[in-house]
Amino acid sequence: MIWIYSLVVLCATTIGAVAGLGGGVIIKPCFDMLAFHDAATIGVYSSIAVFTMCIVSIFKQLRHGARFDAMTVVMISIGSILGGFVGEWVFNQVNVLFPSEGMVKGTQALLLALTLVGILIYTLNKEKIRTIRVRNKLVIVLLGLFLGVVSVFLGIGGGPLNIALLTLFFSFDMKECVVYSIATIFFSQLSKLFQVFVLSSSVSYDLSPVPMICIAAVAGGYIGTWLNNRLTNRQVEKVYVATMICLLALSCFNAARGFLG
Repeated sequence: MIWIYSLVVLCATTIGAVAGLGGGVIIKPCFDMLAFHDAATIGVYSSIAVFTMCIVSIFKQLRHGARFDAMTVVMISIGSILGGFVGEWVFNQVNVLFPSEGMVKGTQALLLALTLVGILIYTLNKEKIRTIRVRNKLVIVLLGLFLGVVSVFLGIGGGPLNIALLTLFFSFDMKECVVYSIATIFFSQLSKLFQVFVLSSSVSYDLSPVPMICIAAVAGGYIGTWLNNRLTNRQVEKVYVATMICLLALSCFNAARGFLG
């Protein structure tokens, strides 16, 4: 089990670092399909992997000379931290509302599938859609808040949604989006892990897979960032779209199994 998890995390974080997806959007549905653990534990594993990958990716991007607007990163990050707390609260409420584990996973998978459909429609038609450049700090914080809520509730890191909204609201190109997306994911997952391991001391998780998951995430973050710095915007976008299509199919399968199984 641990080696299977590690392989999934390695592949997911590599792709995540290449395309700014964070990796969680791949890890969560894959772990759900494997069904070795419940939704809450899978969410923790996914957050740990994504958080570790983000540290490596941010370090590599900075060393490579990545440029970004510090104020925009700070505002989005503040929002994503707050959103992480809200997203974790919403997830706990859904766990109470649906005592069946299958219903919880099915709900997450269905919402993820709907989110991916919307993102794919936007991505494939973005040349026809006029983008804007948001500068209002409150709006940027609220955008970060929304991304943080979705990221933590679905347990996906938020990458695909981050990319779509950063493109739409800030007119970033694909490689610019990766830097801001990774920063947003980092802070939303930081707030989730703080809640899980500091505020929720009464909840215990099987942490035996965590060391290997972290090692795989470090390797994936390193390899993925190395590839990102060598690919063109067009190549990064192709990786992004292909990943979204595969994830949509996987999410539909998980939703059907959750609700029908």
